[in-house]
Amino acid sequence: MGCGPSTKETTLHHFREPLVDLLSQDKEIDFLGVVVAGTSDDQEHKVFVARRIGALLEAMRVDGAIVSIDSWGNCHIDFATVIESIGERNIPLVGVSFVGTQAAFVVTNSFMNSIVDLNKTAAGEENCVMGDNTAVQLDAIKAVSILKNKIKKKFPEKSWRAESEKQMRRLIMRTYNVDRVEASDNTRFDGKVLSLNTNDLVSKCMAKLKTDFPQVKNVTLRVLGPKDRNVFINSVLDFSPIAAKAAGRAGEGITHVLNGVRVMLTAVEEKGFQPANIGSSEGILGERVRFGRIGAPAESDYLINVDVTLAEGEGRTREGIMAAHQAADLIVHELRSDVRGLTKSQAAESRELWDVARPGACKIALVKLVSGLGCLYDTSLFPNEPAGYIGSKSVMDRSNNVQVVITPNEYRDGVVHSLT
Repeated sequence: MGCGPSTKETTLHHFREPLVDLLSQDKEIDFLGVVVAGTSDDQEHKVFVARRIGALLEAMRVDGAIVSIDSWGNCHIDFATVIESIGERNIPLVGVSFVGTQAAFVVTNSFMNSIVDLNKTAAGEENCVMGDNTAVQLDAIKAVSILKNKIKKKFPEKSWRAESEKQMRRLIMRTYNVDRVEASDNTRFDGKVLSLNTNDLVSKCMAKLKTDFPQVKNVTLRVLGPKDRNVFINSVLDFSPIAAKAAGRAGEGITHVLNGVRVMLTAVEEKGFQPANIGSSEGILGERVRFGRIGAPAESDYLINVDVTLAEGEGRTREGIMAAHQAADLIVHELRSDVRGLTKSQAAESRELWDVARPGACKIALVKLVSGLGCLYDTSLFPNEPAGYIGSKSVMDRSNNVQVVITPNEYRDGVVHSLT
């Protein structure tokens, strides 16, 4: 067991992670960063990674921590072991996970006394609706509130008032509204209408995949409008935004993001097998996606559906799933030059985001446990473009799932790509 459709945190979810935004904005919190680690298959390595996370938080002198995970079952062993490693160091903490009735913890310890359950369904079970049991803003508010109360009980004399506020790294996030997405003879974005030459985009994509990604047999591309919800889709691998770096590096500079359109990556094997772990999400679009959730499109969004046909068996391999994500990012990359070139005056909204140090405030870190087992249990970090895939490194390959610290602005700038 690991991650099913309803608990899956998509790339879009990471891009808009509610805990990162809330912790960054709270004036009583000195948000130190996000500790990202993969869940491991080997028990010995689970313990090793957990101990390294505990030691890291102790070295960071944190006053408290939030531990979040989007998978369950066997992965709850990682979750429990990390919580134990942190708790043994007398660090107040809160856990965030789907539990419900189906995902009761396979192991527990005395430090698992404050868990925010992400279950949103009456049955309390995993289902095939994308985003149904994922974190929303209210879950983040609960987790932060519980943690602050625990810290206040431990340190009743502590002042939560920051002595100062130091702005360190600035990220400008410019959002551009898309009024319509349509098929056309040319691929371009004119500031209002996103036009796609679907045949040309697919041809370029297949040409680049041909040599290095034989797992991909075919790619189709279609535009689904807000009214196109009664259509069949293959199993959803991911939702992601269309974003491009206009200046600077990840976590700094300027990033342009399109609003009103999302990329939906779906896949199927040649003989019809739907890639999945705990239930596949193929079916009628309107019935298989919980629209409006942080990791899913809005009801009013246009969807660019990149549908990948994989060779027989490749929907069950790590390489096949990675090839599908490669295909989607190749298509998105063809749009980025126009997005990158948009002007400040064309933006519907411009947000100035800072990594901020608040000495004297409560020092808190967020631990994100992400899939790190391969083949629909995987996560990639630091792609070439925000929320992209090309250039990223799997948490398995980068450090064998050992933690990496990411700044809040890097996280908000799309350095985490979901392969689950």
